[in-house]
Amino acid sequence: MKKFFIFICFLSFSQGSLVLSQETEASEIGTLENCKTLGYLSFLAVEKFKTLRSTATEEIELDDAKELLEPVALQAFKMVDGGKDKEKLFDEWNMMLTDIFLNEYSDPKGYAKTYISDCMS
Repeated sequence: MKKFFIFICFLSFSQGSLVLSQETEASEIGTLENCKTLGYLSFLAVEKFKTLRSTATEEIELDDAKELLEPVALQAFKMVDGGKDKEKLFDEWNMMLTDIFLNEYSDPKGYAKTYISDCMS
């Protein structure tokens, strides 16, 4: 009887840790997808700001670029995990866009790679 009880305890513990590891793995995959999505959007943002700066006849505003990029970002956020983290991603995207605008980054590929690696760490 004692061995049976120990076996049941071991079995329930191992199933619990399996569920926990699956949840952790799902969370890591979700984080990876969020980071990739924001990284791809950062590439577009740097490229768009670079284009706007080179073609603008007057000073560009952050809101002008946001208007152009926001529909793409919102659609991307809906596609990531069914839009579950849409608000969080949108807030992060706004901070990223402000950073890109203020610091005038010019290498979209470099910025995106750096963003994704920083986001994952």
